[in-house]
Amino acid sequence: SLPLAWRSIIAGSIMMWARGISEFGAIIILAYHPMIASTLIFERFESYGLAYSQPVAVLLIIICLFVFIGLRTIVYRGEKA
Repeated sequence: SLPLAWRSIIAGSIMMWARGISEFGAIIILAYHPMIASTLIFERFESYGLAYSQPVAVLLIIICLFVFIGLRTIVYRGEKA
């Protein structure tokens, strides 16, 4: 039932999101628009240099850290119960 599976559904969704973030090569070649975070970082780096791409890259890293900390918390609570 759904109440028993919600932790696994959220964990699977987070892992699916992480896989999507890592697919930079395919996105830059096949679907440049709509712009996603990794494409934006690449475009800013190519156009303006490191100073303009760093804030977006740091923001993406912070978001990823929070997402994976959330995943660990969900999985840990599931193992404890």
